[in-house]
Amino acid sequence: MLINGPVVNRALLNARYPLGAIGRNTGTVFIDNPDRVVPNVHQLTLGFQRELAAQMGLNVDYVHSWNRDQLINFDLNPALRVDTSRTGRLNYTDLNGIAQQLGISAFNNPVVTRQNAGSSQFDGVNFMLDKRFSHNWAARVSYAIGYARGNAEANQTFDNDYQVLGDPQLDRSFGPLNGDRRQNFVLSGRVEIPRTRGLTVSGVYRYMTGVPMTLYNSAVDADRNGRLFDPIPAGHYCGTGVNAFCTDNDGGRNGARGPTYQQADLKFSYRVRPNKGTTIDLNFELFNLANTANFDPPTSDQRLTDFLVLTKLRGGNGQPRGAEFTVRFGF
Repeated sequence: MLINGPVVNRALLNARYPLGAIGRNTGTVFIDNPDRVVPNVHQLTLGFQRELAAQMGLNVDYVHSWNRDQLINFDLNPALRVDTSRTGRLNYTDLNGIAQQLGISAFNNPVVTRQNAGSSQFDGVNFMLDKRFSHNWAARVSYAIGYARGNAEANQTFDNDYQVLGDPQLDRSFGPLNGDRRQNFVLSGRVEIPRTRGLTVSGVYRYMTGVPMTLYNSAVDADRNGRLFDPIPAGHYCGTGVNAFCTDNDGGRNGARGPTYQQADLKFSYRVRPNKGTTIDLNFELFNLANTANFDPPTSDQRLTDFLVLTKLRGGNGQPRGAEFTVRFGF
């Protein structure tokens, strides 16, 4: 559209898009819902703390969270496939006759609004045993166990893959939430080595259960709703080939679990005081000490050749063993 730039070729623009012409939106249409309300959250926390020794304490906390009136995408122009094949023709149904009210031809694409139909809950217990620094050492043991579940994620833009015509079928969408980590264990501490004049050794170890994932087969459209996301039956499933992953599937949304995560890091620090008011810290850190391979969840589509095959390391801390040397000057 430019002639010898930056001059716009308006003659060409006007020829392709005449003034006053209306272009039909062939993509997804979003319509606001005047009946929607602001989602709300109810939370409850109960804690217990007990001193076990002069520098040691135990903390136990119970956390409950209940998200209500969460917004879920609802299709006002849902599709129904003529058969259960992957490529069968889609027929659309305008549930509220919106196209007719607007005096336009029928939509051949989703018309989405948002309804306050979602809810989710979280219950968890956190344990922490803390030894404050004394006698040259400190340590902490933390363990969290919890369960996050619901029929929608709390992001207020949840897309329901189980709607069939005017029935949202939210019972099919109920299951563990995407970020549900049933267990999280962390052990950390540091020790100042006596008679070394400033050498400190510290470390941290973490273990977490895998995140949920939905096992499905996009080769078929069992409910014929045009969304190729129908969960496969419950059972034990394994991938094929190098780095194949096996998991037990309870069926339904997020019925399976991805790989667990564990990693140990170690740090050596030595502080030198050249003179009053200045310090030099020499640090040597080892990440992923045992060189544990922590993977992202694998592909969960049974139609694909890499179904349940671990192909991607977890970003950041999921990388192979690494080392780092740093110097810090303080004044």
